[in-house]
Amino acid sequence: MQRLRTYFYNPYNVLFVIFTYFIVFAFIVDTPQNILEGLIIIVVSPDLLITDYIYIGGIGATLVNAAIINLLFLYYMVRIHEKPSGALIMAFWLFAGFAFFGKNIVNVWPIILGGWLYAKFKGEHFDKYAVVTMLGTALAPTVTQIALIEQLPIQLGIVLALIYGTFLGFVLPPIAQNMMSIHQGFNLYNVGFATGILSILSRIFIYVTIAEDNIYPVSYWSSDEWLATTIFMAIIFMFLIFVGILCGENHKENFIELNKRSGQAPSDFFADYGSIIYINMGLLGLFCIVLIFLINGDINGPVAGCILTVVGFGAYGKHLRNCWSLMLGCLIAGGFIQIFYGTIPSASLAVLLVTSLAPIPGYYGWKWGIIAGALHLHIAANVVAFSGGLNLYNNGLAAGFVAMFLLPIIKSLKEHKKDLPVKN
Repeated sequence: MQRLRTYFYNPYNVLFVIFTYFIVFAFIVDTPQNILEGLIIIVVSPDLLITDYIYIGGIGATLVNAAIINLLFLYYMVRIHEKPSGALIMAFWLFAGFAFFGKNIVNVWPIILGGWLYAKFKGEHFDKYAVVTMLGTALAPTVTQIALIEQLPIQLGIVLALIYGTFLGFVLPPIAQNMMSIHQGFNLYNVGFATGILSILSRIFIYVTIAEDNIYPVSYWSSDEWLATTIFMAIIFMFLIFVGILCGENHKENFIELNKRSGQAPSDFFADYGSIIYINMGLLGLFCIVLIFLINGDINGPVAGCILTVVGFGAYGKHLRNCWSLMLGCLIAGGFIQIFYGTIPSASLAVLLVTSLAPIPGYYGWKWGIIAGALHLHIAANVVAFSGGLNLYNNGLAAGFVAMFLLPIIKSLKEHKKDLPVKN
C-alpha cells in the first residue's frame, strides 16, 4: 500500500492512469474498427458547438481521441520537468472534457504551436504559457471550420487553418492575462472569456474574407450511450476519492478548510491541500452525475465533458459549497426557459458550467449565487449566437459578462450597507 501511495502522490501518475483507463474502457465497449473509423469521422467533421463526438464518431473513438491528446501533452510536461499545480491539473481535465465535443487529435495543434511561438518571441520557457495554451484550444473548431470551407481547395483551406490557428494561439496569452482585471478572478473560466472575444472576431473575419455563408451553432446531441458513459465517469470519480483518502493528510481538517475558500482566482487548491483535492474532485463529479439524472438530462459527450470540467476545477477554485447555489439559480431560470421555449440541450451544459462563477457565492454568499446562476443561463443561451459556435467555452464568455455586470452592483450594495447609520 505504501508503494501505491508513493506512486499516486505524483499527480502526473494519477493522470496517466486515468487517461490509460480511457483507452482500456474504449476497447471494452467498442471494436478497433469502429474506433478507427470514428476517429477519422471526428477529425474530418466540423466541430462547431454543440458537436457530440459520441454522436458522430462513437464512444470508443471519443475516449481514444481524448486520451491521445492528453497523453501526448502529459508526456511533454513530464519531459520538461514541469512542476504540477492546481492550474495544470485543471487544464488537463478541461483538455480531456472538451475532447468529447470539439477538440480532436488534429485541430488543437496549430493553437498550441502559436502559444509555443509566443513563448519563444518573449524569450521565455513555454511552460509559463502551457496552461493558457491548453485552455486556448477552446478555439479548435475555428481551425476545423477554416480547413473545411467549401469555397476553397482543401489544400489551401488546411494551410489557412494552420496559419490562423497559430495566430490565435500566439495572441491569446496577452489577451487572457488582461481579461483577469475585468472580472477580478470571479470568473474561473478566464480563458473562456478571452477565447469568446476572439471567436466573435474570428466569425466576422471568416465571413467577410473567406466564406460565402455565415457560421451558426449546431446541435448534434446523443442519448444512446448514457449507461456506458455514466459507468465510465463514476469509476473515475470513485478512483479519485480513493487516491485522496490514500495519499491525503489531515483529511477532515484540510477538506473543511478547502470548502471555506471562496475560490477567487488564482486559487491553487493542490498547492495548499495536496492530494485532498482528489476527494473534492470526486465528490463534485458524483454530485454532477446525480444532478443530471435528477433533472432528466442526457449523459452524452458534451455533458460528460462539462462534468469533467467541473471536476478539474476541483483542483482550482470549485467545491460543493460554492457551486450549489449557482446551479440552483440556473435551474430556477431553466424552469422559465422550458415554459416559454421548451427544453434546450445547452441548458444542461449551463447548469454544470455556471460553476465558473463559484467565487461569487464563495465570497459574497449563496443568495448572490442564485442570482448569478439565473442570470448566467439566460446570457449563455443567447451569447453563443455571436461566436457562431467557434468557441467551445461559451459559458466562460457568458460568465465573464455576468461578472462584469453583477460585481459592481454587489460591491455598491455592500458598501452602501456599511455606510448606513447604526440605530441605537
